[in-house]
Amino acid sequence: MGKQSIPHPLRAEPVPLRIALVLLLSLLSLSSLPAQTTSVSALTIPLVLPSAIVFDSVGNLYFAETGNYVIRKVDTVGNITTIAGTGTQGFSGDTGPATTATLDSPQGLALDTANDLYIADTHNHRIRKLNLTTGIITTIAGTTSGFSGDGAPALSSQLNLPTALATDASGNLYLADTGNHRIRRITSATGLITTIAGTGTQGYSGDGVLAISAAIDSPTGIAVDTSNNLYLADTHNHRIRKITSSTGIITTIAGTGLPGFSGDTTPATAATLALPHGLTADASGNLYLADTANHRIRRIDAVTGLITTVVGDGTQAFAGDNGPPTAASLDSPTATSLSPANNLTLSDTGNQRIRQVETQPASSSTITTIAGLGSTAPGALTLTAPSVIPYGTGQLTASLATSPATGSITFLETTSATTKTLGTAALVSNTATLPTTSLPAGAYTLTATYSGDHTHPSAQSPAFALTIAPQQLTAIITPISLTYGQPIPSISGTLTGVLPQDAAALTVTFTTASAGSPVGTYPITPVLTGSAAGNYTVAAPSASLTITPAHTLITLSDLVATGTTGSTVTLTVHVASSTTGTPLGSVTLLDGNSPLFTTPLSSSGDAVFLTTTLAQGAHTFIAVYDGSSNFTPSESAPQLITVGTAPPSPDFALSATGSTAQTILSGASASFTFAVQTQNNLSSPITLAATGLPNLATASFNPATLPPGATPNAFTMTIATPKTSATNGPSPRRLYQPFLAGVSLLCPIAGLALRRRKYTAATKLVLFIIASVTLSLATGCGDRIKTDPLLTTPAKSYTITVTGTATSPTGSSLQHSATVTLVLDPAS
Repeated sequence: MGKQSIPHPLRAEPVPLRIALVLLLSLLSLSSLPAQTTSVSALTIPLVLPSAIVFDSVGNLYFAETGNYVIRKVDTVGNITTIAGTGTQGFSGDTGPATTATLDSPQGLALDTANDLYIADTHNHRIRKLNLTTGIITTIAGTTSGFSGDGAPALSSQLNLPTALATDASGNLYLADTGNHRIRRITSATGLITTIAGTGTQGYSGDGVLAISAAIDSPTGIAVDTSNNLYLADTHNHRIRKITSSTGIITTIAGTGLPGFSGDTTPATAATLALPHGLTADASGNLYLADTANHRIRRIDAVTGLITTVVGDGTQAFAGDNGPPTAASLDSPTATSLSPANNLTLSDTGNQRIRQVETQPASSSTITTIAGLGSTAPGALTLTAPSVIPYGTGQLTASLATSPATGSITFLETTSATTKTLGTAALVSNTATLPTTSLPAGAYTLTATYSGDHTHPSAQSPAFALTIAPQQLTAIITPISLTYGQPIPSISGTLTGVLPQDAAALTVTFTTASAGSPVGTYPITPVLTGSAAGNYTVAAPSASLTITPAHTLITLSDLVATGTTGSTVTLTVHVASSTTGTPLGSVTLLDGNSPLFTTPLSSSGDAVFLTTTLAQGAHTFIAVYDGSSNFTPSESAPQLITVGTAPPSPDFALSATGSTAQTILSGASASFTFAVQTQNNLSSPITLAATGLPNLATASFNPATLPPGATPNAFTMTIATPKTSATNGPSPRRLYQPFLAGVSLLCPIAGLALRRRKYTAATKLVLFIIASVTLSLATGCGDRIKTDPLLTTPAKSYTITVTGTATSPTGSSLQHSATVTLVLDPAS
């Protein structure tokens, strides 16, 4: 009793689902067991795909019989009646008796406190209300398939395959808008419809955020607890999620998102589920869920959060009535409900039964069938075919193991949440066949159903896993070869093996290397597009595309035929591709057979060589490109250059002519003559300058600058000196001589006067002072004249350098100098 395998990890479902059922129309027209309108035992009527179930307050059971397009009631004594639907697939009957209305694959039910029964009329994309007191049916939500109407009256909205329903204590109705991947609410007081969960995008996201911002995938079960928290079966995400009423936040409370069966007696968030469907919350907040593809009913404890299996052993079958519920076998249960006596009731959909677990006493609870004959009484329907059929071939065979029966078999695809009718075939000797040529390539879960006749109950086969394998095509193309840089041509070829019906729906293109792909061999890959592409595979052809290196052309330019030793020779190399692109790599310059330089190419394919070291003689230059992975090597045509001896460089000579030494007094001038001899056609003017001059002396040249070309060039330099003497003013001797002469004349006169007459003491004192000063000045003046250095400075010799400066043809400076001697004697 291990967990059941899931044929496809995301979408496969081994049983019919509750959404998008297009079921049994042709079967019903042939059936001799139409929907029952009289009270008979619920255990005597064959059912076809029972789904949603609810109880009223007194214990009457209501369920949707999806495959017969009716709503049934089982009263408290076990009698069954049809309360809505005629058994014909369609839409009609609003505002009239529900038993004369037509429904299409109803899959959801909910009861409110006003005794109104709400029906998810799934394939009519509507929610309908049946007043159980009057028996009148009306539409309260939905028009045609689509999504619209949020914030508007529900009656004008669009729904897409609504399934599960639930009501809260205020009478608000919640619905799983399955094909729109949303949960919506119809407010009782206003009749307005709004989305409360889901973005409309099929996927999984948003735990811990507002539910309206979360992505969900094909929800097919909802329940509301006593605190108005809403639970939803996020079916194709294999999770149960909760929307907290006080915050609107959505969280995952069960399931990891991976399909499978694990986790019993552990936290529900760590358990794995497989396509969960119908939900029921009890008064304590415990949640029951139909783990459909695991063929179990599981319970999540409200206090501990632990999950346990309460019904089903995981085997897809029918077994276990009157025994322990966990030992019973179920087949794809899709709905749960609790009776007023708290008995867990479930739709054992694949077994065409309603079953119930008697929970009292708890120690001896058992499971029993309370409605339906089941598909195994009295015979079984089986579906056979090879497990793998190539696309466009094969057939399915349905066999009914009963006495000869009449009617037809309907073949259903139940791979995804939407059940699809593949076709109907008449029974012939209890066998019906259906070609599989209409099935595209892929993995499928298939079932066959039989609606019964006068003597045979309805039957449904176990799920059958079928793989339609893509047809193998052969592509034929011609090998292609081109050089690097050439455009990739359009590749054409032919396909063999395409079925005629797909000729217009299949296109082949070929991919290979792209423009700029490097040298190499590339496979040519056929790519199929079009609506029929998924039905075929095509192997890569043996032919390939080969890209070979592109040829290169190398040129050596900017050469002169002759040169001189020591001169700069510039050689420019350019490497070009014969196609497109720029060669990269290195270029080597050869002088004869001797390599001179190796240098990398620039991004434009260029290289420049400079040399000043070429020896005298003939030189043959060749540039060699080394090549790269995408370009072939190449070499340039030989280029000849002859290197001769370099001619003498232009220059000049400077020399003094005439006297090279002169002696002059300070303040005098001296002139010297010079000659300049130009050499080797010097074409530059010559400027002149003098250094080493006496202090404050100046030198001037005539002419100031020597013009180019004149030979010889003579010029004169004149040196002017400042005038100097022994003093810088009148000598002390000269200053004092008149005074001393006068005083000296006074001395004899004063002495004579002293002899002749008497003078006063004052007069004598004045005469004494004059005599003393005179003597002092006479003595001082004599000393100063004797020791004044200005009167004893000797003559000084100066070496004066005359420099001529010219510019060579290469821009360098040419300088030559000559010296003369000037002796400067101070003036006496």
